[in-house]
Amino acid sequence: MFYEEEQATDIIGCPCTLLNPYDGYTDGEVVGDYGYEIVVRLNNGKEVVEYRDEVLIYD
Repeated sequence: MFYEEEQATDIIGCPCTLLNPYDGYTDGEVVGDYGYEIVVRLNNGKEVVEYRDEVLIYD
């Protein structure tokens, strides 16, 4: 998987919800920000890469 340079932004560590569930999981935490894509660690421990507009981020 190709990533741009990771950005240090205020959303890292914020709780979030996936608009499209991943294996039934939707809730997680933002652990990486790559501009258009973010890395989300779901409550089951799995990390997934999603487009920013496919995730609701709570701050």
